[in-house]
Amino acid sequence: MSLRLAVLLLLGTLHPTPSYTEETPTVLLAVLARSRAHILPTWLGLIENLNYPKSSISVYIQTDHNQDNTPLMLSEWSDSARAVYRDVTLNTLAQISYTQSLGPTTWDDERYVHMMKIRQNVLDHARKNSIRYVFFVDTDNFLTNPDTLNVLLSRKKTIVGPMLRVTAEVAYSNYWAGMTNGGYYKSVPEYKEILRRSKLGAHQVPMVHSTLLIDLHGEHAEKLKYFPMDKSYTGPIDDIIHFGINAKALGVPMFIDNEYYYGYMLTRGEFNTVSEEIVAWQEYYAEVLLPEVEELPKSLHLKESKPAPSKLGFDEIYMVNLERRPERRNRMLALFDQMGIDAKVFNAVDGKKLDDDKLKELKVKQLEGYEDPYLKRPLKLGEIGCFLSHYFIWEEVVAKNYKQVIVLEDDVRFKPNFKSHLAVTMREVQDLELDWDLIYVSRKILHYKNEKWVPLSSRLVKPHYSYWTAAYLLSQSGARKLLAQQPLSKMMAVDEYLPLMFDKHPNKKWSSYFSPRDLNAFSVSPLLAEPQFYIGQKGYLSDTETSEIIDPETLVHQRKESARNVKQEL
Repeated sequence: MSLRLAVLLLLGTLHPTPSYTEETPTVLLAVLARSRAHILPTWLGLIENLNYPKSSISVYIQTDHNQDNTPLMLSEWSDSARAVYRDVTLNTLAQISYTQSLGPTTWDDERYVHMMKIRQNVLDHARKNSIRYVFFVDTDNFLTNPDTLNVLLSRKKTIVGPMLRVTAEVAYSNYWAGMTNGGYYKSVPEYKEILRRSKLGAHQVPMVHSTLLIDLHGEHAEKLKYFPMDKSYTGPIDDIIHFGINAKALGVPMFIDNEYYYGYMLTRGEFNTVSEEIVAWQEYYAEVLLPEVEELPKSLHLKESKPAPSKLGFDEIYMVNLERRPERRNRMLALFDQMGIDAKVFNAVDGKKLDDDKLKELKVKQLEGYEDPYLKRPLKLGEIGCFLSHYFIWEEVVAKNYKQVIVLEDDVRFKPNFKSHLAVTMREVQDLELDWDLIYVSRKILHYKNEKWVPLSSRLVKPHYSYWTAAYLLSQSGARKLLAQQPLSKMMAVDEYLPLMFDKHPNKKWSSYFSPRDLNAFSVSPLLAEPQFYIGQKGYLSDTETSEIIDPETLVHQRKESARNVKQEL
């Protein structure tokens, strides 16, 4: 077996799963969608990709309380898909919000009861039309295994679901292995045993949710229900919990199947706006689905809905990326694709490839007396590479006479409504006739009490000493000022250099080597982006901190020879 084939099998991209060979019964697919326009093209594409005859699938769609164009998309899909599916039923309600809901993605009792009624409508529809199987697939569950439905049918269980994962690291899935008498989640060792696939097959559990197949001809299945709640019911008001307790009372077991890799699921985050949910989806799509799934099909029954690529009113958008970090590059390109951002990949200078001859050729010399303010060490090769990467961008801005550009590093994370907030900010810059050189879009604020709002502005402050170069705007005049100081001959970390150039660096001795320090710097407030990971978080990786230290006098980088010599002596 080839290494590539083994990897694909491990990730679940290839699925050596059986097909359901018996006469294909009709299955009712339940599509329950609310404000899911950003997800539907991918989700529906995966549904269409299931290896099950579409002529044996009835589709029941319920959508309501939307704050986007989900109803229009589902209407478009229904009109086109009716030609291939057994039938399609579309129910659209016009409600915008719940009475007591804190936000469009929050859940309260009113919403849970509404969901219970909707799910019950699905069961009633199936029974009325003599459809034996109901297949619930939440619209934040992604069935990347096209044989999922076949496998579940072959299990011949009354209630069975495919085990889904958020990521390989997150211990959350669509089942519970334990439940308290009151109907709440209970942590038990069996949960991780199933999750880690220590034993493969269909495992009986007290709760399966989000994606599950129900056989309405199973024993006691005629009494399965989501709603109404019996007067004697004292459990939580929650659709999945009420259904689970109802099934247990009827003696109907639930099973979760982990024999194959079936797909993924988004976690239900604490989002207050649809925009926040969209950002979470874009990041999940770029960071989890694309790296782990070889190809994600798009719906054949929806028109392309992605925004057209744009420079957002700037001459260029640079995305700085090391060639040996393709996972970061692919993540950013996927985000740009989702967001409609036309960015240029700018190959970063790799500090690990810098040698002494190259440093001398570029006339790189560390600033006299410089040391990292916190770690008390000289520059590292990675920091030199980072500085050179930004420096070469500044050179290109000047050479091409760009009026304004955006500079992004490949570990940046965009906040909700990034594009619209940036557009409003730039309109304000224009209205205020602001003479600007640099505007931080992301930074680590170190002295926020010393920062003041720009007069008449609601979005801009004058920054004090700050760290990071993850995302900033740069003008032609700003690039010229940064280059004019010939910083390669008195180099420091690039995020130390920027605040020094707008005269907010606390080290006055370092500042004395640069004049004038007249960079007109501003910062968006609140910030529009942040690092993907912070120091200490799982997934954090720094190509600057893991590189080697240079000798500030000779520029010969230290390769820890002394440490090796000590080891040999011992």
